[in-house]
Amino acid sequence: IAEGGPGRLTMEAVAARSGVGKPTIYRHWANAQELAMAALMEAPSAPAPVSAAQAAPASPLAALGALLEETARRLASRQGRQMAVMLASAEQDGELFKAFRNHVLLDGRRRGRALLFAAVEAGEARRDLDHELALDMVFGAIFMRVLLSHAPLEEGVGVGALGLLTSGAGAGRFD
Repeated sequence: IAEGGPGRLTMEAVAARSGVGKPTIYRHWANAQELAMAALMEAPSAPAPVSAAQAAPASPLAALGALLEETARRLASRQGRQMAVMLASAEQDGELFKAFRNHVLLDGRRRGRALLFAAVEAGEARRDLDHELALDMVFGAIFMRVLLSHAPLEEGVGVGALGLLTSGAGAGRFD
């Protein structure tokens, strides 16, 4: 994948380099795209420098901001960009999309949901907060930039989206 990108990955090449037969590889992955997605999801992204203040978030919302930044950083990496290219051609009911959905989207939402519940209990968020919509909003900002490439996925996007959610986008009401 590092040499030619995910589009040039073949099961034959993986078998040859790994020293196992193709049937062994096919027992775990249905095709080269699924294998590539699994490899990209497992590949470590470059860790961000951690300051003493970042080491232990002071609140559930701060921890959610850290989760969003971690997600954005991982998806902004070379591996993340390769995942986006693969997803652009993936079928929603295909194994490739399902792998991304389960390992990236749903895991991030599960972790984010727990942090939102903790934020409510800590008095940092309203009790009537629609957790699912809030997660759509903050993770959606990241995934829109990854999948559509209409704006850079830069540091602070996740925290910025969370800030808009917690402070509101305007002074007036819309109802």
